[in-house]
Amino acid sequence: MNKLLTLDQVAASIPDGATVAIGGSALSRKPMAMVRALVRAGVTNLRIVVDIGGPDVDLLIGAGAVREVLYAFVGFEVLGLAPHFRRARQTGTVNFQEWTEYTVMAGLDAAIKRVPFLPTRSGLASSILDVNPAFRRIHDPFGGEDVVAVPRLEPDFALIHVNFADIAGNGVILGDSHVDALCAKAAHTTFMSCDALVDSETLHGYGRNVQILRVYTDGVVEVPWGAHPTSLAPAYRADVPALLEYLQASGNLEHWRAYQTRWVAVDHIGYLNLHGGQQMLQQRLAVLKP
Repeated sequence: MNKLLTLDQVAASIPDGATVAIGGSALSRKPMAMVRALVRAGVTNLRIVVDIGGPDVDLLIGAGAVREVLYAFVGFEVLGLAPHFRRARQTGTVNFQEWTEYTVMAGLDAAIKRVPFLPTRSGLASSILDVNPAFRRIHDPFGGEDVVAVPRLEPDFALIHVNFADIAGNGVILGDSHVDALCAKAAHTTFMSCDALVDSETLHGYGRNVQILRVYTDGVVEVPWGAHPTSLAPAYRADVPALLEYLQASGNLEHWRAYQTRWVAVDHIGYLNLHGGQQMLQQRLAVLKP
């Protein structure tokens, strides 16, 4: 089955108000081309589910596309805090639910297992139960210790980016897979972008690195440099100068509007050309040469 789509088709499939899980982690393997396509499509009122968010979540908040974020952490790692996320958190313009990495995983896993909740020890030694009423402290009915009951997270859509994929929807993740497989399995609809399409025989040669199976994928988009400005291990590093430009623009409303017009309003090919094209990106950021 051929599941190939375009970025515009993916964005048009996600309605206002949808719950969207986003894969990757902070500055690693974020589906940034699909995120920018969502902004261009004008989608609003989204509920975002993310384990470790970065420029994906921050950009969507800055574009006014988000009503709520369920997260364990959102930031730019060594580059600092996420400015739009922080501003919205302080002003209350967006709703937030604080989770932990393990409770996000448990919530997604509960959806996969088709149970209303899963128990975990995560959160027992923290104040997460005080700030998030979604969790319940319950006693082990078999006579053990107390645990935290984590409600299932069942996203309408999942957006993930992988190294390679075939047209049937199988995806190769090289390096840390983060929570992408959980997102893909838990969501009702999963869209996967990849840096390159390969034939199925080549793809299956990656063995255990074929971490996303076609039964969980509803659409595949080939998007070279689709994680930029985040990294795609082991192919390319995060683009620190591009991320610093984003952070600088985010501090001022006028600068932010100009940034959106220049870097987000253009299609993906235009975006790459603004960065000097794929050859220039390869020279600056590539870890592995093609």
